[in-house]
Formats: sequence, C-alpha cells, structure tokens
Amino acid sequence: MKFRLLLALILLLPRAAMSDSSALILRGVAGSPEHEEKFEKWTAGTAKALIEKFGFSPDRVLVLTDKKTAQAEIQKAFVTLKQQMKPMDTFFLFFIGHGSGEDGTYKFNISGPDYTPDDYNKLLATLSAGRIVIVAATPASGAALDKFAGKNRVVVTATRSGQEGNDTVFYDYFLEALQGTAADEDKDQKVSVWEAFKYAVAGTERFYKDEGRLATEHAQISDNGVDKTDAKAKEPPLVARSTSFRVDRPIVSSDPKMQALLNQKKEIEQQIEALRINKNSMVAADYDKQMEELLVQLALKNQEIRQQETKK
Repeated sequence: MKFRLLLALILLLPRAAMSDSSALILRGVAGSPEHEEKFEKWTAGTAKALIEKFGFSPDRVLVLTDKKTAQAEIQKAFVTLKQQMKPMDTFFLFFIGHGSGEDGTYKFNISGPDYTPDDYNKLLATLSAGRIVIVAATPASGAALDKFAGKNRVVVTATRSGQEGNDTVFYDYFLEALQGTAADEDKDQKVSVWEAFKYAVAGTERFYKDEGRLATEHAQISDNGVDKTDAKAKEPPLVARSTSFRVDRPIVSSDPKMQALLNQKKEIEQQIEALRINKNSMVAADYDKQMEELLVQLALKNQEIRQQETKK
C-alpha cells in the first residue's frame, strides 16, 4: 500500500525537463502530381506541427524533399544533427513517400540509389540521441521494422510486411493526431507516440470500413527492441507511451541551489523511467524494492525543492 501511494503521488508531480528534440523529415520522390500533393501535405503539416505546436526549434527540424533526398544530402543532414544533439535528446525520423520490400529488404524511394535500413542504421549510430523514434509512413514499410527495432527506439510502420505495397492512408490520421487534440487520451496536453499510433490505426480502420474495402495496410509498432505489435496490445509499450512529441526543454533557475536540485530530481526521474522500461526483465521483488527506494528519493527531493522555493 505504501508503495502504491508513493507511486500515485509521484505520477501527479510535474517533471523537470533537461533535454531537447530534433527531427529529420524525408519526403522521397513522388512520381506523380497526385502523390506530390499528398506527400507535400504530410511533410509540411508534420514540420508545422513539430515547430508551432510541440515547440521544436526551427533549426532542429530538417526537411529534405524530392531531389534533395539524395544520399549525399541525407549524409549532410546527419552531420548537422550530430552537431546539434546531446545524449539526453530525442530524435524523430519520418519517411514520407514510396517504399518497396518485395524481396524482404525495405527501400525508401529517394533521388538516386535508395538506402536500406542498414544504411540508415549506420547514420543513426552517429547520433548521441537518448531515444530514437522512426515513423515509416510508406507502403511496404513493415519490411523495415525488424531492422530498425532496438533499445531506446520506437518504430512505427504503416504496414506489417513488405508485401503490403499498396498506397497507404495511415499517415493521414497520424498527422491528424499531431495537429489536433483528440489523440491526447490522458489529457496531459501532450501527444505520445503511442497515442498518435492508436489514433492513426483507428482512423485507418474507419477509412476501410466506410469505403467498404478490404484493408491493405496494417500498422505495426516496435518498442525498445521488443517484438512488433499492433494497437490492440494488452500492455501499452512503455517507451512509446512515455515519449511525447512535445519538446522536453531544460528548466533553468537563476538560483544555483535550485538548479542543482532540479538536476538531481531529473536524474532520479530518469532512473525511475529506465527501471519501468526494464521491468519485464527483472524479478518482481527486486523491481518493487528499487522502485520504492527511487520514489522515496524523488519525494524527498521534491520536498527540498518546495523548501527552497519558500526561501525566495
């Protein structure tokens, strides 16, 4: 009971913020006016939502479109990202356009020779991001899921395999989740990756039902390297649920003592989050013991912060 009470109290407390976010939006070659219009709408809408709604700095949202998606330009973008990012930052990578995967290897159609997931993984490995979120909104994107999956990563694909190669509507609803408020289930003024995914899956299912068509796309999500699942997962994926699109910027205090306390609080919160993510790999008793100790530390730290605030 004591443990549950502490957990409930801590979850209600505001979190200190110590990190930033960057994004790279790749809009591949469209191939037709119809696709050009659709892909441009998705690309511009995503960039606008990240900057105007979620607080990304404009220089941290890199957009490459059409011929600018050539390998050399993508490499340059990752050099810029490497210079921007810190170990606690979150990085979002969006693939908007055409994709193929009939031979089992996912290829996102860019200008010139296509990159494979292995090529992108080499570029991703150059970044110091604490978390990476990959949203592949293309046909056949499911073929990339296993390759992109990994620790501290969330991977969202519009399809469950490389064989689902028809045009997709999934990203219409994913973007809708980013632009509006309906996807915010817990009403915390944020939209998590899990919330956006669930909202988009529901919208996609409605689309095919209303059209009276057999669904040709089945979105999937992989969380922290765990096997892929869909929106009907019994337990919400922990990393996807705790990763929000809203930028988690540092809280800065002019009081050195207060700043130190805020930094210490953030460190404890990170330990709690890491413990939650690794819960399934731990003995239940060890998890409960470590969690209770951390929650007590966090409660005491919050008490110190309140006391420091009263001295001002």
